[in-house]
Amino acid sequence: MGFKPENYKSNEIRLTLRLPERLHSETSIYANRHNISLNTLIINCIEYAMNNKED
Repeated sequence: MGFKPENYKSNEIRLTLRLPERLHSETSIYANRHNISLNTLIINCIEYAMNNKED
């Protein structure tokens, strides 16, 4: 099963996130290519990591 980002709507909180410049650039490019917001991509990445973590 691969990673496929999807739009995410739910209750939300605001969070300031500091990213290394390289990671910001790579994620921005990916989000633009897939026509999603950077916020949506980050939420999907976190959700994927949490659902696939080893406990």
